[in-house]
Amino acid sequence: MKIRCIANEGAYLPANYLNPPLDITTETEFKLIVGKEYIVYAISQWPGNLSYYICDERYTYYPIHNRAPLFEIVDARYSRYWQVQLATNGLLEIAFEHWFDLPYFYDKLTDGEEETLLIFDKIKELMDAEAAIPQPKPFSVEELLAMPPLQPDQLAKVPG
Repeated sequence: MKIRCIANEGAYLPANYLNPPLDITTETEFKLIVGKEYIVYAISQWPGNLSYYICDERYTYYPIHNRAPLFEIVDARYSRYWQVQLATNGLLEIAFEHWFDLPYFYDKLTDGEEETLLIFDKIKELMDAEAAIPQPKPFSVEELLAMPPLQPDQLAKVPG
């Protein structure tokens, strides 16, 4: 999934995305470049808020969550490496499996733990390569309706 930055100031955020105790106000300037495209490595959603984990202009070794209203989606294809998890507290996360399977993965990543850094570097490399593949042209309605149905033996050959 790729997104493009459309704003980098808190003034562009809806009120529910502002959080003055965390210094997210209308005056906040985010480390993003308007017009630049970013690859999304994970997504988190909690009531009324959606964030994309990207390697923004602060990137050193881990993706940082940025509020979704600052972006537009330019390539909506989801990563083949993503899984979905709904936590008991209602937090919905979409990320690669290690994010969920290794306890405190993101905390360890931000702390610079060597194993998590190596895992993220490899996943980032895979997801960057995946995102570089051009998006296929979608079929028109006419093309879809003109296609013959797949036969049972053809279903086994369908990728995915």
